[in-house]
Amino acid sequence: MSIHNHTHSDVLTFLLPSLPGPGGPGLLTILGLTYSTTLLGNGLILLTICANTYLHQPQFLLLALLATTDLGLALSILPTILDALWLPAPTISRDVCLLQMCCLYVISSGQSSVLLAMALDRWLAVCHPLYYLAFFTPSRLAWTSLAFILRATIPLLPTPLLIPSCSALNLSLPFCFPTEMLPLSCGGFGWTFPAVSILTTASMDIVLITISYCLILWEVAKRVSPTGQHKALRTFTAHLCALLAFYGPLFGSALFPGSLPGSFASLGLLASPALHPLVYGIQSHRLRRGLLSVLGCSSTSRVAPIPKRPYP
Repeated sequence: MSIHNHTHSDVLTFLLPSLPGPGGPGLLTILGLTYSTTLLGNGLILLTICANTYLHQPQFLLLALLATTDLGLALSILPTILDALWLPAPTISRDVCLLQMCCLYVISSGQSSVLLAMALDRWLAVCHPLYYLAFFTPSRLAWTSLAFILRATIPLLPTPLLIPSCSALNLSLPFCFPTEMLPLSCGGFGWTFPAVSILTTASMDIVLITISYCLILWEVAKRVSPTGQHKALRTFTAHLCALLAFYGPLFGSALFPGSLPGSFASLGLLASPALHPLVYGIQSHRLRRGLLSVLGCSSTSRVAPIPKRPYP
């Protein structure tokens, strides 16, 4: 439904685009497979880490946080995507749009923070192994998580004042993404508030992640055999692809809001959650062993919450 009044509170619903749109059934099939991979892969990672206490270490706890944000991202846009698939003229109310927009902003910021924490975790484990366990204490992990939460929520404080309320619009995406919604507000911020906020946070994280991985590669090049260096380079390439899949659509949505059709934008937003279980999960032999144990495909039994002896 399109509303053309320009008062402060007349716009109560926004029109979503119908899917599949450009690309047809083929793109819709790819979107369904990507959604299934995201939900199944990240769900199995969470189940595996929760069921095996020998995986309750910083590296795997951070991976569990990443899987949680991936599931949160997929589930937060699922209702409006289903509406865009089933209804001929899907709409979303102002309040629901505000809630979805805040969720997407917090989850995107949280994903970026977790990816940074995972890069720093690997840098410390590879370059300073003697200080690794001493540094990642439960209290430090708790304070770090609190810092991530504050970084994600503080920029959202003025959001209720910025939500579009004096512009009638048909959304170009089947969900309320901040970079599309906030530029249409009446507060005079234009596109600068969401774009600058997202780009500044993501740019800082990218710089620190790049430095961490470069230091890891330098350390590996000095100490590891050529065979190990080849394996490390292959792992680094996989991580780089996962990072590009996450930060590419994020920067594109901030710089060019509403430039992609709904189906392509949805696929781009779900690309990194679908890749994370493959890149960060399957490459770990300890996680694979735990997954086989959970699925009943291995003789390894589940570990009790309080083990009687330490695990190797």
